Formats: sequence, C-alpha cells, structure tokens
Amino acid sequence: MATFHGHFSSVSLGGMQTSLQVILPEHHLSTPNRTLYLLHGLNDNETIWTRRTAVERYADTYGFSIIMPFVDTSYYTDMAYGKNYWTYLSEELPKAVSSYFGLNPDPASTYVAGHSMGGYGSFKLALNHPEHFAAAASFSGALDVSSLLEYTPEDKKDQRRRSLNIIFGENSDLDSFGGDLFTLVNQHQKAKRPLPNLYQFCGTEDYLYNMNTKFRDHLTTHNIPAYYEESKADHTWDYWDYCIETFMRKISEAEKGLD
Repeated sequence: MATFHGHFSSVSLGGMQTSLQVILPEHHLSTPNRTLYLLHGLNDNETIWTRRTAVERYADTYGFSIIMPFVDTSYYTDMAYGKNYWTYLSEELPKAVSSYFGLNPDPASTYVAGHSMGGYGSFKLALNHPEHFAAAASFSGALDVSSLLEYTPEDKKDQRRRSLNIIFGENSDLDSFGGDLFTLVNQHQKAKRPLPNLYQFCGTEDYLYNMNTKFRDHLTTHNIPAYYEESKADHTWDYWDYCIETFMRKISEAEKGLD
C-alpha cells in the first residue's frame, strides 16, 4: 500500500496551492486498475476518508487507486464568490493525476463516490460527464441543493443562506451550470442518453433521508435504473465506512460477473 499527500499549484484555482490525498494499492501494477475519485463532505477535507474509515484496506483488497481532492465548502461548483472548484475537479484534476501518477483514464475503470456534499458532487460529475465514468455512488448525499434550507435548523438558516449565496449566487439558476441533479436526470431521459451505473445509499435516520428518497423516486419515474440501499443509520462515519466498502465490493463483483 502506498499513500501520498501533497500540494500543487492549480490553474483553475487561480494559482492557489491545493492539497490532494492519494492511495495506490500494492498490487495495482499487476491487476486491472480501477481509479476512484472519493469526495469529502461540507466540513471535511481530503484526509477525512483515510482518518475515519478503513478505505486504505478496501483499496488494496479490491484494487482501487483512490484520488481524494480538497474543494473547501464549494459544493463542487465554480463559486459565485470564490474559487472555480468545478473546473478544477472536472477538467484539471484528471489531467494532473494522470500526469503525476500515470493512472488509467479509461472511463470503463473510472468511478466517483462521496458522502453528504460529496454525494452531490459525485452524482453531479456523473450526470454532467457520463462519458467519463463507469459508476457513481452517493452516500447520504445532499442531492437536492435547491431545497437545502428546508433541511437546516431554524437558528442556522441565516448562516446557511449566506453560505449558499456565496457558492451559487443570489437567485441563481442552477440549471445554467448543470447544478440541479433532477433537471439533469430529465435531460438524459429525454435524450435516451446512456449513464454510468448509479448507486445510492442512505440511512433511514439521516436528516437527508427524505431528500434521498425524493431523488430515488425521481430516477424511478424517469425509468433510470439505479441501485438503492437504505439501512437503519444516521449521518455517521460508521455507516459511510460500510457504504464505501460495499460499493467497492459490488464494483469488483460486477466486473467478475458475480453481481
């Protein structure tokens, strides 16, 4: 197992030094290599998955190289008043990891997953660039950003409203930059466009549970197949540790024809 944590200057982020955590399994040179972009949540950073889960062990077990970028609190968006994290994630980062680590850019072996804000980022990447990914997973994802205020405690709504204005702008049109997942689903269904395999996990005790069932039902209504799993769990790392291992195992089994 090899792990790397480093910094490099990002053109998309205006020359800012940004950080990156990478896991390379020991046997990645001798087996078909899979690349997984693993995204963090709102109050986390690029190190959170290695600190709170056994993802290093899972990477070695199932043969995944894992790329964990830092995107601050951007909701994986080119912020109205901030950095262009969407451009960084979707355009610059794949070229950087290919150059630095020689990872296979083949869409058939490239995946994306994340928790909470990262679940939104995962599906946003997959639905805006379906040609780049074999599968995407959301764990307790904040999948309906247009209704985030509805899921915010009353005493924190003003702070959340200011944060969302910084990210998306006042009275922003999410559809104008591919930010609304529900609209993207509608567009793909209408165009009969092939999509990556979608995996959605959420705990029934999670405060985002209703948001997740709403998105699950939206996929079903538009005849877009997806794997959906719920458990008696909250918005916790114990659950996300289970989710990431389950997702990686299912990908491995599917490629072997066992799923």
